[in-house]
Amino acid sequence: MEQKVLALFESVLSRKVAFHDELIESDILDSITAVDVVLEVQAEFGCAIPPTEVASVLKTPAILAAWLEENA
Repeated sequence: MEQKVLALFESVLSRKVAFHDELIESDILDSITAVDVVLEVQAEFGCAIPPTEVASVLKTPAILAAWLEENA
């Protein structure tokens, strides 16, 4: 799951990120790219991140991976 999530972020962000990078706090991920990630998660994994959870789920790739393991 780790490699799939990192590949998803690399695809959307056009840059590599580490599994525990703080994406929102470090301004790697903004509101526009967050929407792109949410759409990509839905397309690739078939599940939608609830709007109220986007900021917390996309905080790091590791958190997204854990969320996907529980929800995909």
